[in-house]
Amino acid sequence: MSKRDKRVRRLFALPPPKDFSWDELVAVLNANGFTEYCDGGSHYTFEHETGYTFGMSKTHPSGILKRYQVDAAKEALRNVGVNGEVEHG
Repeated sequence: MSKRDKRVRRLFALPPPKDFSWDELVAVLNANGFTEYCDGGSHYTFEHETGYTFGMSKTHPSGILKRYQVDAAKEALRNVGVNGEVEHG
């Protein structure tokens, strides 16, 4: 299983991870077709190649995501067809 697949599975794990970092989130989103843009300060917009967008603020100072941010990231990924299941093949 690739590092990308492991990160996606960890993000979608139940119970949700309490130590998922901002850097891990950006890596997962980038690997699944998102590009991030800094709107100023800690505010970021993530845009998928399909045109779907969502915003999120970077957590300070720890860089560890809050539960609502994990939920928002999972919702965004589901909206572009990523459900946390790893394809075998």
